[in-house]
Amino acid sequence: MYILVMINVMFGFLFLSGIKYIIFCAMSKTKYSLRYFVLFLVVILVTTHSLSILGHTVQVLYLVLLGVLPNRQTQSFHLICFYGLYAILTVSALGTILQSFGELFLPSHFFVDDVVTLYDSIATPILIGIIQFGVIKLIAPNLEIIRKNQHLQKSNRLKFINSLLSTSLILYLLTYQFNNTSYKNAVNMFFVVSLISLLVYLKNTTQNYFNFQLAQQKQQQLDHLTTYTTQIEDLYKSINGFRHDYANLIVSLETSIQAGDINQIRSIYENVLKNSSSVLNHGNHTLGSLTKIDIPAIKSILSNKIILALEKGIHIEFEIEQKWSTCHVDVFDYIRMLGILLDNAIEASESCSMAFINIAFITDNVKQEHRFIIENSTNQEFINISHIFQDGVTSKGANRGIGLSNMQHILSNYEQAHIETECSNYRFRQTLITQG
Repeated sequence: MYILVMINVMFGFLFLSGIKYIIFCAMSKTKYSLRYFVLFLVVILVTTHSLSILGHTVQVLYLVLLGVLPNRQTQSFHLICFYGLYAILTVSALGTILQSFGELFLPSHFFVDDVVTLYDSIATPILIGIIQFGVIKLIAPNLEIIRKNQHLQKSNRLKFINSLLSTSLILYLLTYQFNNTSYKNAVNMFFVVSLISLLVYLKNTTQNYFNFQLAQQKQQQLDHLTTYTTQIEDLYKSINGFRHDYANLIVSLETSIQAGDINQIRSIYENVLKNSSSVLNHGNHTLGSLTKIDIPAIKSILSNKIILALEKGIHIEFEIEQKWSTCHVDVFDYIRMLGILLDNAIEASESCSMAFINIAFITDNVKQEHRFIIENSTNQEFINISHIFQDGVTSKGANRGIGLSNMQHILSNYEQAHIETECSNYRFRQTLITQG
């Protein structure tokens, strides 16, 4: 019987420790590692034995250190502290609350030693795991938004939540010192209030972020639409003027042909027909292809960047054969990636003597994938593409290699999206592939 009890206790210990570690890794997007988990178990055993209730603080510090090392470039220290506090506090506090519920609602004959051990070491950890799985599932979208936004990570609200969780942890640890039911109930209530405050914070933060992004996107679309409309009007005037001139040209040409005036025919060709291709192939005509795009946000950013490139004297070609009505990933993430690719292409090509950017969108209905291809001129015959996605690595100058590393971070959230890069003969090409 003693062996069975020990097995139950060990199961509870491993299960609860595993839940703490998995919660932290899931929230912080830190890769799971058996080595670090075993080290975490050692930390728990050593600190619990030597530091008693203060061992929980050391556990938080260990998880924070574990998260800071791989995530320091993308996530703030306050956010990583939140992950550590949440993982340790919620598992420990939920265990206390579930045990209290057991004492309140389970029949008295249930509480014999062996059954209590089973409830504490097996039933409670399993219930904690189920509850935590549901909570993490609920708040995962909110955390993803916070991870993407440095401003939210450094907000005073997050610091306040960390303060609440820290206070809850301290109060919880003191329950071991004051073996008092009333105090324990008060601490449980404070923890519940802290947890509700956390959920409200995450919901409000997400809602405010969405509202801000929506307002910003609408304003950008309005600005881009205004520019796009102006360009279309100029295009219409250009074509209408050319049509009028072309009609007069035909009349003049007809008269010259009837008169057999070869010199006049040659003059008309040299002065008008020879230059007509430059009018028909003017960059503004590229904007006409955007009518096949059914996603306003994508049409907006493409029109804006194409117009910007044309203003810089960059020759633009844009090819799209089929309707573009979906992008298989979050639209906001997709336009962020398009913005990075287009900005890089404009910046790289504008210094070239023969500046050009070729853009194509291809739909493969068989593979159910979209390919957004962008190729630009560059001053370098060859670029080492093996390091361009790392932070700070760029061919554009110091501290400017941020865009592609950010793009790689966005792509890491989607299994169905990736990017292919190639460079040769003063041409740099990137292909963004999404499947769905």
